[in-house]
Amino acid sequence: MPSAITFLSRLLTPKRWLHDKYISRAEAIGLSQAEEVAAMKPIVSSFCLIIGIYYCVVTANRFLSETGMALWMMFTLSAATAVISFYFHFIYLKRAQKVYQLNVASLTVNLFLFTNPVTFQALHYDPKRLVYFIFLTLMFAMTGISLRVIVPSIVVTLVTVAAMALAHQGYVSFENSAMIAVMIPTAVILAMVVRQTLFRAVESRVRAENLRAEAQSMADSDVLTGLPNRRNFFRVIEAALKRVSDGETSFHLALIDLDGFKPINDIYGHSVGDLLLIEVGSRLRQVCGQRAFVARMGGDEFAIILAGDVDKAALDSFGRQVCDALRDTYFLGGVTANISGSVGVVRCDSAQLTASQLLERADYALYFAKQNLRGAPVVFTEKHEAEMRDFSQVDQALRSSDLAAELSIMFQPQVDVVENRTISFEALARWNSAKLGSVRPDIFIKAAERSGLITEITLLLLEKSLSEVRGWPESTRVSFNLSARDLRSGISIANICNTVRKSGIDPHRIEFEITETAMLTDFEQACEALARLKAMGCRIAVDDFGSGYSSFSYIHRLPIDKIKIDRSFVVQLLKHGSALKIIKTIIDLCRNLNLDCVIEGVETQAEMSKLAQVRARYIQGYLFSKPLPAEQVISYLATETARIESALKAG
Repeated sequence: MPSAITFLSRLLTPKRWLHDKYISRAEAIGLSQAEEVAAMKPIVSSFCLIIGIYYCVVTANRFLSETGMALWMMFTLSAATAVISFYFHFIYLKRAQKVYQLNVASLTVNLFLFTNPVTFQALHYDPKRLVYFIFLTLMFAMTGISLRVIVPSIVVTLVTVAAMALAHQGYVSFENSAMIAVMIPTAVILAMVVRQTLFRAVESRVRAENLRAEAQSMADSDVLTGLPNRRNFFRVIEAALKRVSDGETSFHLALIDLDGFKPINDIYGHSVGDLLLIEVGSRLRQVCGQRAFVARMGGDEFAIILAGDVDKAALDSFGRQVCDALRDTYFLGGVTANISGSVGVVRCDSAQLTASQLLERADYALYFAKQNLRGAPVVFTEKHEAEMRDFSQVDQALRSSDLAAELSIMFQPQVDVVENRTISFEALARWNSAKLGSVRPDIFIKAAERSGLITEITLLLLEKSLSEVRGWPESTRVSFNLSARDLRSGISIANICNTVRKSGIDPHRIEFEITETAMLTDFEQACEALARLKAMGCRIAVDDFGSGYSSFSYIHRLPIDKIKIDRSFVVQLLKHGSALKIIKTIIDLCRNLNLDCVIEGVETQAEMSKLAQVRARYIQGYLFSKPLPAEQVISYLATETARIESALKAG
């Protein structure tokens, strides 16, 4: 049967013959062939089913109306019609995926429908039964798929009526002529009306589906960059997690945050910022290609889902490609910009983690990258997992503790080795938690920064520090550390200014220390915050100089009074001569800019001897004193000269 159908298809339905006005218009509105088949298949299939049932009845009736050879001829023909109709309905059309396959079914059933009355008239000519052909033309007109199938079927049927009348009567009667004349345009018009109705229904459905698809696309896409948005991202990551739970491939999640985006957005305006984000999206799309899914999560944060088992080398290479692409210079309508992107990556090969837990881990790796390896990828490790657990415990304890009672201040002297006197004390936060015991400052300060509690803690510690300063000599200053969150918050800076005013302490005795990383997080906002503090009369110091980016280009733009050289240089003093040269360069720079320069972390007399060679004047470290409780500061100051001289002569 299939081979016969294939032969009939090639014989009767060449593809160019089947490409009529309907199909062309369907293509014009964007109908795929699958959509055309889905729209038209029910018509052909229902037609075949009805004909099959009808001819089952006709086949049974042949035993009552026919005898002899006519019985077997008509029985066989009607049975074949029923069988072929059922075959098309139940088997052939179930698998049909092409329009021409529908036409094959329609033409084949039409042929059998045509053959049945023709054979009957050949055996038992009855002019009254010629009207049966009229019903055939109407059926062909209503159920055919294309006009190029319908018109030949109708014409052949009506020509056959005329031929039979001539063969048996010698003429075509007026009734038959009128019937033929009327049926040709009637059938064609009916066919066109049916086709147009079908077309409009399909067109409406397609337009509705296109509108739904467009609305879905808009709902799932970021309007600015065209990348998938946060909503789309969560759908994709949930599907990826489902595949992992089903035992399929693992994947990596990467979070990307742009370093230096906000200053560009603030300085050049949102239009340039938007152009930058668009270019970032384009670069990420190009790097990811088909191997990864990239989405914009909001602001200047993006996410990538890298599917498949990727080894460490390939993952590192991919991370570097992303960072390198983001680091290249941007040309934005006359503005040239340079930024970088920090990347936090986490691997998912277990269904135990949820999407939010994966994001939390990727965000932790991203935070680590921004704090330590800005502009580079960091992969979440077991060490990070342990740190996260500690952070969670510390965070919960911070939120539920009486911080006013548990937080305290230690003070470490900053010594002028030329005049042998202490010029300032750095205020160092300590936390003795009722739940966790003594918590290292680097741990709880970092936790407070991530949770946002740092601004509250800053005010609390500043009040404690200034209350102690009231009892010190007027010539002694206090240095107090500010975080990146303090600098970014106008409200926090305003509260700090109010605290200074209320303390009654001369602002010139107060020195605020900021780190390079805190300042560069949002340089313009940091400048504005420092200018407000400077306007009050407070001094400004850059802490840990040399541990971050050490860019001399921004020094002249900041209202600073002091630079503090990080201990990492001091550690190298006795090992590498270059360390001393670097320190000397920074000290000379400070002298030229009329800035104080404090060397941090000096612990031995050998280190001090090296520093004396480059005329280092201001020193902070265990060589002179460890951090002191507040109540010991006065007693220290009473004996400071002897202590300093003793430390310098020791060894």
